[in-house]
Amino acid sequence: MLTGTNKKRAVRGFSLIELLVVMAVMLILAAFTTPITLNTMDSYKLRGNLSSVSGLAQRCRVLALQKNTTSHLYFQTISGAVTIYCKTDTTALQASDPQLTLDTKFSIGATPTNTLNASTMWGSSGSTFSVNSDPYFNSRGLPCSAPSAGAACSTINGYVYYLKYNSRTTRWAAMSVSPASRMQNWFWNGSSWGN
Repeated sequence: MLTGTNKKRAVRGFSLIELLVVMAVMLILAAFTTPITLNTMDSYKLRGNLSSVSGLAQRCRVLALQKNTTSHLYFQTISGAVTIYCKTDTTALQASDPQLTLDTKFSIGATPTNTLNASTMWGSSGSTFSVNSDPYFNSRGLPCSAPSAGAACSTINGYVYYLKYNSRTTRWAAMSVSPASRMQNWFWNGSSWGN
C-alpha cells in the first residue's frame, strides 16, 4: 500500500528540465528536416505543373486533329503569372479556350546556360527545333511552323520550351515536342537534363 510520500511520487509528472530537453531535440530535428521538406515540395510543384503543361499541349494537338485545322499553343505572362492557352483562330483569349495558369514562381523567356539538343531529346542529331517559340500543330497533329493560327503549316518542326522556377533556389524545366509529336518533360538536376 502506498503511503503519503509514495503517493506523491506515483502521480508526479515530467520536470521542467525534461520538457525543455524534449523541446530542444524536436527543434533540432525540425531544423534538419525543414529544408529537405521544402526542396521536396518545390520538386513536386515543378513536376506537377510541367505535367499539366504537357497535358495542355496534347489537348491542343488533339484539337487540331478534331477541327482539321492548325492550332497554336501560346505561352504568355498575364497579370504576373505564366498562362498557357490553345487557339485554332486569331481571336483574343476566351474563357472557353483550353488554358492553364502556372504558379507565380514560374517565368518564361529565358534559357538556361546548359540547353537541350536534338540528340538528347529525341536521339536524332538532324532534327530541327525551335526554342521558346509557341508551337503550332497541323491538321495531322504534327508540330509545325505556321505564319498564324488557322494558316497552313509550312514545315514540320520540333519545339522545346524552357520554364524557370524561382523559389528557394532557381530550377529549370523544359517541355519538348518532337517532330513526330512526342511530348516529354525535362528537368535540370544541376549537371544534366533528365526526365
